[in-house]
Amino acid sequence: MRAEDHQQLLRLWSSFPGNTITGADSDREFRKFLQRNRGFCFTACDGNEVVGSVMAGSDRRRGYIYHLAVCADLQGRGLGSALMKKAEEALAKAGLEKAHLFIYRDNPAVVFYEKAGWHAREDITLMSKALGGDSEKGTIDSTRSIT
Repeated sequence: MRAEDHQQLLRLWSSFPGNTITGADSDREFRKFLQRNRGFCFTACDGNEVVGSVMAGSDRRRGYIYHLAVCADLQGRGLGSALMKKAEEALAKAGLEKAHLFIYRDNPAVVFYEKAGWHAREDITLMSKALGGDSEKGTIDSTRSIT
């Protein structure tokens, strides 16, 4: 995957219902992600056209899969499976024992991931927080120091 692929990738990712594009997908953040995760992100191309992608990353403890996508007219031909295999192999080669991905429960791609050996976790709860928000909600006792 190359930084120059960004606009084509945005079009591909945006073409799927249930896929959310956020500020983390801006050109600047995309380039930073690629620099930090070189060797984990792959595209499939037909000539100069990006027809599939998988972004994977690592926090050096676990791997994470982001934005697996294949053009609708090429789905069902093994391209998504090949992209996932490439990302999984790259993460394993880096010494990671486990990878995670986040997907909306009603996303039809859940079936694809289950067939590829992924399973839903029932023992954990995903919690999220938007950062940089209201400072009043997270006050810190100023008599204590945090280092």
